[in-house]
Amino acid sequence: MIMDSFLDTNVIFSYSNHTLQSNEIVKKCYSFIINKHNKFIICGAVLEELQEVIKKRIRIHKAVIEKIKDSKYLLENSHLISKRDVPIAKQLYEQFKNSGIRLISERFADERDISEIVIQKFLENQVDEKVMPLEQVQTELVNKIHDILSNHADCKIVASALQLQKNREIFLFVTADSKDLAPNGYDYLKEHFKINYLKEGHKFPELLNLMFTK
Repeated sequence: MIMDSFLDTNVIFSYSNHTLQSNEIVKKCYSFIINKHNKFIICGAVLEELQEVIKKRIRIHKAVIEKIKDSKYLLENSHLISKRDVPIAKQLYEQFKNSGIRLISERFADERDISEIVIQKFLENQVDEKVMPLEQVQTELVNKIHDILSNHADCKIVASALQLQKNREIFLFVTADSKDLAPNGYDYLKEHFKINYLKEGHKFPELLNLMFTK
């Protein structure tokens, strides 16, 4: 039986950034979406996080441009980006540090424009169901998941999936998360719920983590 797919933010964002030069995981996300075999489901928490990821990319690009303008500019101390985004900014800086400011500014702007257009078209044309508005996500359930998963945005997305799964045939939870939602981490979360919240009757979607597929 072909199961429906509940999509995590990173799958959609990676898909939107696909080029012929993309890395392996971006290519996997792109391939998964263009070879659609079932319904695509997204939740309000994913829509929210997509907007945050778009804003974060703008800030990273600004920080990299500042560093190109002035090599003494410290990305580690930049007010534009969080500590967890410093490695991404450093990688971009190393890649483009010898580019002209105007050229790289235009390149970054073009990348953002194309990605955002692809996301918008995806949401309009390929998503079959938009479920679980943010106000319907159960705070108590989010907090229980947050005991195990460190990323609060991930917790809201997983909580949305669990709430939806309660009254559905098992669907796929499709992600490309290499950390909290790696197969071992997801199995640990399931076991944690089985031990501590068995009476609540939570059902977990089947995980499909594209980071760990061939």
